[in-house]
Amino acid sequence: MNINQKILKKIKSILIFLGVKKLITKFIFFMLSIILKSKISFLRGIVFDFYKEISKVIFYTNKYKENYCLLTNDKIISRQIYVDGEFDLKKLAKTIDFLNYSKKICNLYDIGANIGTVCVPAVKRNMVKKAFAVEPVYKNFELLKVNIILNELENKIQIYNYALSSEDDKNLNIELSHDNSGDHRVRLLENLKSNLFDEKNRSLEKVKSKKFDTLFKNLNHETDLVWIDTQGYEPLILSGAQNLINSKTSIVVEFWPYGLKRNNLWQDMRQIMKKFYYYADLSNNEMLSKKINDENLDDLFSDWEEEKGRKDLFTDILLHN
Repeated sequence: MNINQKILKKIKSILIFLGVKKLITKFIFFMLSIILKSKISFLRGIVFDFYKEISKVIFYTNKYKENYCLLTNDKIISRQIYVDGEFDLKKLAKTIDFLNYSKKICNLYDIGANIGTVCVPAVKRNMVKKAFAVEPVYKNFELLKVNIILNELENKIQIYNYALSSEDDKNLNIELSHDNSGDHRVRLLENLKSNLFDEKNRSLEKVKSKKFDTLFKNLNHETDLVWIDTQGYEPLILSGAQNLINSKTSIVVEFWPYGLKRNNLWQDMRQIMKKFYYYADLSNNEMLSKKINDENLDDLFSDWEEEKGRKDLFTDILLHN
């Protein structure tokens, strides 16, 4: 019996337990059987939303035979994986293809790894040979471990339960989003001024900090790629990664104006970028590298200054030499 059959059997049992008439039960069960097999995103979204009422997690296998344990209250990352089969893989593939013109990427450093949405498929599809995944939030970290085991990648992905930062062994507060596993964030004291996403009412979780350079040494710019998605905390992470920067290893960082400004790191990101020679905006259809100078940085930062009218818009920037 496969996972979908087990899920359908569970749904049927629940409906019968609730006293639904047999005819209605059979009809609902029949319709869910069709939807589970459907490739239509809208219908799969309905199924995912339905499961939120039944269980905290859902198991899913995509067309690449990648297995996931997903959070049913996660309306962004887990839902997109269930609906589309993947999350952020197109951007990673685009980056690796771009870099492979001059080098061969073998190792991925996935900072803010969530539940394995990038590192698991990257290794399983042989986009990279090995991955090192850092995830600070305990629930995400536990599911990251589960998903690595489900895909038999224990020997190819090393995991670390820390929040990378500019200093070692500090106790940091992570504010937890109740419905987006990708929007847990390190809270700095200055953060409390901005509350567009109801951050003030989020519960907090303490986590130990580590510098990138403490965990990872001997970076090779010919074979390594660093992927950082930490909701506006990226400049502080790179402040603790001078050896990484000196190694000239390529880095992809999330560029989210609201998150950076909320952490008072908007200008810090600009100064970090000046330590590299080139950048490319992954939101552009074509990967075009621009030389990092004041003029080009002015263009980039002014273009995203008002976030194109929406506070939830962001891009990803490839920094390379």
